Parts: sequence; C-alpha cells; structure tokens
Amino acid sequence: MKILKKYWNSIRLPQKLVLVYMPLIIFPTLFGSLMLMNSYTASSKQASREYAADLVGLMVEQMDSRLSSIEELSKQMITDSELLELVARTDVSMFEQLDKTMAIKDWMNHYWLNNNMNEYIVAMVLDTGNNTYIYNENEVGQYRIRDPEYQSAIRSNRGGAVWFEPAEFSNGFQRFEAFRMGRWVRDGKLSEIGLLTIVVDVEAIRSIFKQTKLDDNAVLQLRTSSGSVLVDNGNKGDEGSYQDLHLDYSNIREDWALSASLNMDDLYTEINRMIRLTMLIIAACAVFGFVVTRFLAIDVVNPIRKLMNNMMSGIQSASPRKLAKFKGAIEIREMNDIFVSVMYEIEQLIQQTVSQERKKRAAEIQALRKQLSPHFLYNTLNSIRWLAILQKQTNIKEIVDSLSNLLNYTLRDTNEFVTVEEDMDKLRDYISIQKIRYRQFAFAVDIAEEALSASVPKFLIQPLVENALIHGLEPLDDRMGEIAVTASVEGSVLKLVVQDNGVGIAPDKLAAMQQELNGSARGAAGHIGMLNVHERIAAHYGFPYGMKVDSEVGRGTTIEIHILREERPEDEKNHDRGR
Repeated sequence: MKILKKYWNSIRLPQKLVLVYMPLIIFPTLFGSLMLMNSYTASSKQASREYAADLVGLMVEQMDSRLSSIEELSKQMITDSELLELVARTDVSMFEQLDKTMAIKDWMNHYWLNNNMNEYIVAMVLDTGNNTYIYNENEVGQYRIRDPEYQSAIRSNRGGAVWFEPAEFSNGFQRFEAFRMGRWVRDGKLSEIGLLTIVVDVEAIRSIFKQTKLDDNAVLQLRTSSGSVLVDNGNKGDEGSYQDLHLDYSNIREDWALSASLNMDDLYTEINRMIRLTMLIIAACAVFGFVVTRFLAIDVVNPIRKLMNNMMSGIQSASPRKLAKFKGAIEIREMNDIFVSVMYEIEQLIQQTVSQERKKRAAEIQALRKQLSPHFLYNTLNSIRWLAILQKQTNIKEIVDSLSNLLNYTLRDTNEFVTVEEDMDKLRDYISIQKIRYRQFAFAVDIAEEALSASVPKFLIQPLVENALIHGLEPLDDRMGEIAVTASVEGSVLKLVVQDNGVGIAPDKLAAMQQELNGSARGAAGHIGMLNVHERIAAHYGFPYGMKVDSEVGRGTTIEIHILREERPEDEKNHDRGR
C-alpha cells in the first residue's frame, strides 16, 4: 500500500485523469487494438528502430537549439551598446553604484524574459573585477567565476562562448548541478571590461531525455571527448543489456557527444505484454476507475483546502517559515511552493525597504548636520573678531581653546550620538565663546543624575541656545539676560528644556514657527537652526517625539524637547576614550 501511495504521489494530475476515464474509451477500441498488435511484422520492428534513431537525432537538434539560444542571449548582451556603456561607467558614490546595479539587473531581467530558455537559466553573472552583478539565483561561491582556470579557458577562446562541464553549486539552502557558459565582454575598443557567465540547469538537457519514449528503454548520456559522462537519464543497465541499437552523435559543443544505447526488446515486450494483459484490463478497468476516482478526491480536495489555509495565513502576515507543506497532487504542491516562494520574496523586499529607509534617514541626518556647522562657525569667528577689537587680543587664547574643543568635538569621530554630559560640556565651551560678545547674560545648567548618561544626537541643544542669544537676549536693553538648560527623565522619555527671559516671539511669528514644526509650512527666516534640530529629532526617533515652542512677548521663550531615553553603547564610549 505504501508503494502504491508513493507511486500515486509521483504522477501528475492529467495522468490521473487518464486513469480515471480510461474505462470510458478502452472498450470501443479494445478489439481493434488487438488486431493491430497481432499484425506487427518484421518491417514494423525495423520501423521502430528507425523511429528510435529519429528520436535520438531530434534530441541532438533540441540540445543544439537550446545551447545556441543561450549563446545567442550572451551575444546580444555583450553587443548591446547601452549595456556596455552602463557597465563601463565609473561611479563616484554609493547611491550611483546602487542605481547602476539596479539598471544592469533590469537589463539582465529584460534579456531573461525574452529568452525561450529562461526557465532553465539559473543565474546570469556579470563580473567587472571591481563589482559582481548577479541576476536570479545567488550562489555561495559566486559560481567560481574568478577561478583562474575558468577565466583562462574563456580568454583562450578569443571572445567566443565557452561551455564548461556541469558542476555542483549551493545557494545556501540547497545544492544543485548546472552548466556554465562564459565569454568576455569587450567595449568598442575591444578592451576587456567584464566577464559574462550564464548558469544553466542540467535539466535543460535532462528534460530532453524525458520528453521521448526512449527514456525508460535506453541509456542516454551526454559525454566529453574523453568519455566522461556529463548528463544522463539515470538508466545504467547491466553490461550489454542496451546494445540492440547503439547511436553516437558528436560535435554538439566543446567536443561533447550524445550516446544512446537502446534495448529494442523492451519495445517489443511492451507490445506482447499489452496483448496478454488486454483481457485482464477489461475486467479490472471498472473497479480500477472507482478506486482511482476516490484517490483523486483525496488527492485534490484536501490539498486545495490546505493551500487555502496557507494563503489565508499569508494574508494575515504569517511568516513563510510557518506555512504548512502537505502531500497531494503535484500541481497543487507546486502552487503551494510558488506561494511560499512569493511570501519569502515579499519578506525579503520588506527587509530591503527597511534597510534602504535607514540609509536614507542617515543621509538626511548627515545633511542636516552639515547645514548647522557653517552657521555656527560663522558666528564663532565673528565672536573672535569682536574679541580682537574690544580686548586687543588679551583673551584670545581662551576663546581659541574653546573653539578648538568644539571643532575637535565636531570632527574627531563619526558617531552621531553622545551622552547628555558630553554635549553639556561642549555647550559650556560655546557659552564661554559667546560671553565675549554678549557680556551681560547669565547661563545655568541643571541636569538630573539619571539624565547624564542618556544618549542624544550631537549638538542637539547648541542651536537652541544660539537662537536664544541672537533672537531673545541680544535685543534686551532693560535687564540682564538669562538662559537656563535643564534635563530630566520621565519614564522612557528624556526631556530637555531651554528657557530664556528675552524679548519673546510675536504671536504671528510663533504661529508660523509652529506650522513649520508641524510640517505644514517651510522657510521662515531666522529659525534655520531650530527647524534643523526638529528635523533631526524626527529623523532619529520619529513620531511622537519632537520639539515644542512656547513664548510670550516681553517674558521670554521656552523650548521643550522630548526624545526616547537611550543609553549610549559602551563600545562607542570606549572608542571615544581611545582617541
């Protein structure tokens, strides 16, 4: 019974349908078939031999056609001027390289879709020495395209296509066997700019064997000139058992030859056996039809129900690793495998999208930081100028030391995050510089103990203090200006506050600024630093974190920052200590 189930699961649904409806067509043709079988003569046997030879010849033509199709595909690719120009282009940035990679893969996809052998093309690999572009199936060793012997064999053919014997590869999940066809890619000046490799599944040849009736009655082998077997149909046979008819067809590719050894007795035995079994089949067909029909219901209905459950789970965002595999009709199992593969592709696309968004966010943050630096340096250098005029250079060392500390803090490493304690230390250096210009103001810092080690983006507070000095305290003429910076922790939120007693912000300007912070307007003059700080917070932390501004004319301005409280990683701290 187990053997029957195994055999039943190995055949396809059309074959099962034939078995079901065979009783409906066998009775009218039974007696005629008996008469035809008994009328076979020696001439019909000779015709069978000739037919077998024709089938082998047809297999050779199909092999040549399939291999030629792959070679023609490679020729089209290496002569495509637009693709060659794209491959030869020198890129200067990561984003241009990403665009170039996507464009080359788009070209590969175009050629793959328009080739009638695409179902057997495992991968197309274009190697320029500096970069490797792989379309379709990736491989752990990149199909060994940089093997010196592999490249030497292709170069010795002077631009022609070179086929290599099948080798075993792995994509990390399973191992598979495939041919490689390689040829050098040259530009308009005949200079080598890359190596094109097309990886072809051995099923491209093996499927030809399976398409003929000779597959079960012959030893079919594609061999090298030295006699090594490249691909066979799986039949070995006892020595001499397939020698009734032996055919050889050479010079297929790379001195490869097709060898076919057939046992014609099997063909004749099939005819004789059909005669002997005809009467038995008549009696068994009716019973067999009912049994097969029952198996068919089990083989189709239950798997379809399980496939529907898998689809519902997939729609509900279940991991493709949790989708069930089941037994049943091959077609339904294949549909389930395709659906699971699609779910894996979707999962990978989501991961790629998340990765790209992270890179985009990092680039936006870097751009915002670069906007802050020139603005700050300009004001700092202006303070040095005021010091030189007013103090006649007596305190120049003090301001230069503070400036050096700030520049070192900005440029010494690429870490975006620092602790609150570190950022406050550098804020004090900035205040010492500004006190040269704005003499009449007080500065106070109140940092809670649990907030000192919290991680914040570098230079998060400095632009806000700078705004308070320029727009809040500088216009004061009736009292001494004051700026206070506080930091505290409320649950998982780090709260930073910058407060001044300056002239405040007019209601209309305050409304315009709040619209900018909400993203509904852009470009109010005089608040670039404040808007950049808000955008950095949004880029790093996202909703609901951000910045709030409250101000009253004549009383001053209060700016509150709410961000996620995080500890700076120890490895970054140790890295800074080593500098």
